[in-house]
Amino acid sequence: MTSIRHALVTTVLACAALTLTACQPEDTADADGTVTPSATASHAAKGGAKSDCHTLAPGHKYVQVESVSGAMNTLTVKDATQNCNPDEGAFYQANGKEHEYTVASDSTPIYVLHVKKKGPAKMTAANGGIEHVRVCANGTAHDTDTASADTSDCYGENFYDVAVNSNGKVTEMTELYGS
Repeated sequence: MTSIRHALVTTVLACAALTLTACQPEDTADADGTVTPSATASHAAKGGAKSDCHTLAPGHKYVQVESVSGAMNTLTVKDATQNCNPDEGAFYQANGKEHEYTVASDSTPIYVLHVKKKGPAKMTAANGGIEHVRVCANGTAHDTDTASADTSDCYGENFYDVAVNSNGKVTEMTELYGS
């Protein structure tokens, strides 16, 4: 009888351990092979699944991008806040004043969510990142475009976690998933 109880306890503990490890975000490898935890893994779930609440790193803030203009480097944004419901996950709300920021450089990292492609993607400002942000915020690919761009790869509400340096330039952007 004791051995049956031990087997049952061992099975329960193994199942609990598997359940806990299944909930951890996956690590990703950068182009240089450096493995880092996915910046958007906790909030990149699709299909109405509950998302974990995002935590801001020091020096970062939430914004909602209203438009991208100029030479594809000027962002008009509103400050935003996160609300977190443990049952439904995170949702964001623009409630602050409007700002204009420029992107620090062509190599500024921009992490975007995709609808068509699976999972988040790391881009740079010059390598599709700002274009994705612009198409999703403005509905056009360029200032001179009169026809609407294909927005079917846009996630939704244009909320981002951004780092802004002391010169008012965006040094990093991460598109946010919210329920």
